[in-house]
Amino acid sequence: MRPSAYDLKPVKSPPSSDLPGGGANEPPESLNVRSRPAALLVAQAQFAQSRLARASAVTLAFMLLVAIFADVLAADLPILCRVHGSLYVMANVTHPAALEGSDCHALAASKDRAPGDFALCPVVRFGPNTAAAGGETLVAPSFAAGHPFGTDAKGRDVFARIVHGTRTSLTFGLLTALAFVTVGAILGAFAGFFGGLLDAVVTRLVETLASLPTLILVLVVQALTAKPSALTMLLTIAATRWTEVTRIIRAEVIFASAQDYVVAARALGASPTRILWKHILPNVLVPALAAAPFGVAAVLLIEAAMDFLSLGIAPTTPSWGEILGEARFRPGAWWLLVFPGVSLFASLVALNLVGEALRDALDPRLRDEEAGFGRQLGG
Repeated sequence: MRPSAYDLKPVKSPPSSDLPGGGANEPPESLNVRSRPAALLVAQAQFAQSRLARASAVTLAFMLLVAIFADVLAADLPILCRVHGSLYVMANVTHPAALEGSDCHALAASKDRAPGDFALCPVVRFGPNTAAAGGETLVAPSFAAGHPFGTDAKGRDVFARIVHGTRTSLTFGLLTALAFVTVGAILGAFAGFFGGLLDAVVTRLVETLASLPTLILVLVVQALTAKPSALTMLLTIAATRWTEVTRIIRAEVIFASAQDYVVAARALGASPTRILWKHILPNVLVPALAAAPFGVAAVLLIEAAMDFLSLGIAPTTPSWGEILGEARFRPGAWWLLVFPGVSLFASLVALNLVGEALRDALDPRLRDEEAGFGRQLGG
């Protein structure tokens, strides 16, 4: 078993009056030789130099805005309206009981409108589960008909389902990535710093789980669960994907434990917990942050595959994979394949490019290698 990173001969701490800052047994903040603000400025400049990274960041920002303002882009109730003297703000989000059974089309066509009544409706006046009037299904994309992306086999507006599916997919991806990055960072930090039996157990667990294909495991769990849901899928993905983060953080913690500022903190009598959380973790979380976009992309792909097979999120919940799955049975409805496919493809490419740019910008060793390679080419 690998010994703990804190295992060393005890060093007698100097008197508190001799310590920088005068604090007894408390290492000064300057022991951390890395200047994080300066590193972030360098990373920002490095990131800004890549056109692909900038374009990908803009794409992701656009996707996030679509997810946040999905109800403003597509909903069956008005954003702001006045009906029979009562003012309703964000009725498309709150769904007041007084407007139950009504929608933008009904309010616009109402003949008993009181003076001063008005309705400010979203861009597309259909919700993700609202069927088109008249029961028309598989309507081709048409701005004149109010369906810019067409409708599906149930008459639901595809634009509304893609917009709200963006919220579903990104929320699921971000929450799952947050879960496995947090678990992986904590386990990797403890395993790398304390070593011993804990490191051996975590390492064997990582090797075991890494050998299991995530998609196959999610398929088995969802198929065996009586009521499969987004929560069961989230927990299953998080339970297998944390191994990648743990490997990275463990290696970085072992490397950082041998640095001078950590050795100095030990010599000044800092506790292991303080060294880990105050001096080591802030300097090793960069690889985890750089790995997060790749994790979100992997989760989005798995979630889309599960929804495509109708084993993921509930069918009434809009998602890109669910629309793509419907396209299997409607080969002539090209819009069911193109629009969600482009959305998923753009998100995956943008996340991977942003992840690569963050990794290159935040890792000084990669920057040094690229600079050396450039000098060799120039020479």
